[in-house]
Amino acid sequence: MNESLIRGISTSLSLLDRALSEFEQWGKGEEVCSALYEVKNTLSQAQRQAILEEVAQMREVLFELRDTLHLERLERSVLKLISTSCTVAWISLVELQPKHLRRYGEIAPGLSEFLDPRVAILIERLHRIDSIAGGRNAP
Repeated sequence: MNESLIRGISTSLSLLDRALSEFEQWGKGEEVCSALYEVKNTLSQAQRQAILEEVAQMREVLFELRDTLHLERLERSVLKLISTSCTVAWISLVELQPKHLRRYGEIAPGLSEFLDPRVAILIERLHRIDSIAGGRNAP
């Protein structure tokens, strides 16, 4: 197989494997609760166990594919993941600028004056997190 084909197969299977890791966390009962984001784990114990069993079976197939096709494990550095996430979040925050918000309708009086400085703080803090992680492409 050529390099492009191997890379394509490996990337697709790695994305699946990453999703399986998330399913596995939920199967173990994990939840996420933050300021504006929450994942409520409403799975029953039976559902959790069934998901964990399916994930295990799928991983066996992934190991077989990896070994047979001589696929290499893709390593991701937390530092790189943080930097990438900072960039993605920065793009979302830029969308909160009045010129972008207008596409959703008229902006309420005072919203820009309230929102702009707070978004600026969030962007500055993203820069700091990216710098801490050694990001070279700080937003």
